[in-house]
Amino acid sequence: MNMKKALIALVLMTAAVGFAWSAQPVNERHPVAKGAEVSIENIAGSLIIIGWDAGEVEVEGTLGDGVEGLDFEVDDDGVSIEVKYDENYHGRQTTPTDLTIRLPSSSPVSVETVSSSITVSGVRGELDLESVSGKIQVSGMPGSLDVENVSGAIEIDSAPDDSDLSSVSGSIRVATAMGSIDAENVSGSIVIEGGTLAGADIETVSGNIECKAIPGPNGDIDMETMSGSITLVVDAGAVASYELETFSGSISNQIGPEPKKISKYTPEKELRFNTGTGGPTISLNSFSGTIKLLTR
Repeated sequence: MNMKKALIALVLMTAAVGFAWSAQPVNERHPVAKGAEVSIENIAGSLIIIGWDAGEVEVEGTLGDGVEGLDFEVDDDGVSIEVKYDENYHGRQTTPTDLTIRLPSSSPVSVETVSSSITVSGVRGELDLESVSGKIQVSGMPGSLDVENVSGAIEIDSAPDDSDLSSVSGSIRVATAMGSIDAENVSGSIVIEGGTLAGADIETVSGNIECKAIPGPNGDIDMETMSGSITLVVDAGAVASYELETFSGSISNQIGPEPKKISKYTPEKELRFNTGTGGPTISLNSFSGTIKLLTR
């Protein structure tokens, strides 16, 4: 009986130690110069990054199992925050690493994760975000935006001028475009819900492209896909040169002439026309998908 009680006590103690290791609370705060560059690395879990007016960087949350600790360094070059994992970590967490990081809103921020989601708000500095399978969300107006993801979705509230967005299989959604955009996807869709485009280069392989942001008076727009469809909404009175082409898909046009077949031997169709002199060149090209040029 005493041996049995001892074994039970040992099991309970081991479980308690394991729980404490798998859920390490963290709360660190260091003063930094406003505008200091902040670099963040994590493998799994979630990251919430919030810009604030204080001249400090604060990290709070929970370090999951398999984590040795948090490496938080501040020097003249900026701030480095890295979640250090045990060398025997195999990519599975019963308890995830969930961190909220508050930093000066003007700071440039770079983030690298594997399966950790990234949520950013209130940062006015440059944003450089990379993930493999975690969802990436950005709200507010960063100074610049460079986002890469593999299988996770990308959701942007306001994309500043010269934004660069890329994914492999996750969808890309931009609520408001505020200038030029480069966006690439393989099998996921690309949707731009509104705003104004000062140039765009948008490509997918099999994902659909839908853009309701109005092309501005300057900056060419190029949208291309293999098997996905393309839908572009424009102002009927805007001045532009249009070049639409598809091999086996269809072309629907609300502001100009009907498309023409290029050859009697193939289903290829093209449509080229101008709505005035000058303005951007708008090129829409799909190999087998439909192309729709719509007006508001």
